[in-house]
Amino acid sequence: MVCAITPISYEHTQKLGNSLREIATEKAGIIKVYSSQFLVHSPIVISATQKKEPREVIINRCKKLKAKLYEVGTNIKYRIEKSNFSIKGIFDAYNGLKSRLIGEHQVINAATAIGAVEALRFYGINIGAEAARKGIYNTLWPGRCEVVAKNPLLVLDGAQNIASSCVLKEAIQKNFKYKRLILVLGISNDKDIKGICNELRDLTDEAILTKANNPRAAKPEALKKYFTGKPIHITQSVKEAKNLARRLAKNKDLVLVTGSLFVVGEFRDVEK
Repeated sequence: MVCAITPISYEHTQKLGNSLREIATEKAGIIKVYSSQFLVHSPIVISATQKKEPREVIINRCKKLKAKLYEVGTNIKYRIEKSNFSIKGIFDAYNGLKSRLIGEHQVINAATAIGAVEALRFYGINIGAEAARKGIYNTLWPGRCEVVAKNPLLVLDGAQNIASSCVLKEAIQKNFKYKRLILVLGISNDKDIKGICNELRDLTDEAILTKANNPRAAKPEALKKYFTGKPIHITQSVKEAKNLARRLAKNKDLVLVTGSLFVVGEFRDVEK
């Protein structure tokens, strides 16, 4: 009935393809004509803001299947204010929205979600504005710019490609005040290690390089060359990295744990 497509970037390239156009073609495969004995219809598609190539793929797929497309930033607008944000949807305006998720990218996700909820009205399914407002506020997303401690700040984020590392960096810079950032980083060996490290390098004052208890984990020594000139610590387990971060961080510092959801999960669960 409704397809929602979030921002398309380089991810799972070994399965989806090596170009944004190839990846977008795979993602746009969710746009399908539905047919049954009584009904044939094309879905309504809600797309978050996209780069040029993925956008072209989505538009062409919608034209081919006669699917109606609504795009965040074009048909669905959003505006970020000081402590909240507003969205102008397909039918209604939602002012003074609040979310506990951090970062402008989460506002885009919220606009995409509201577009999808509103699109259900074309099928006679009406979800009220107040329900959407509560849904956005009540959404919690563990491991996505999640603040789990203060003094020092401890932020967990499972960013594992260039695009997610970039929006993480922007979210940290815009939403947190701190003296030093201590990066706890572990990356799977099938990810873009160079790209992720290059995005996070400028944020980093001191780096603790580690690995998850997973056969796909890259050796922490393989990350070291991307942080030349920074104080670097090599650890062989997330537990070791967590204990070291606890010793290094002062009250006004920020500890950022990222690079892999495996690392974030272990950091959260490892014994204290």
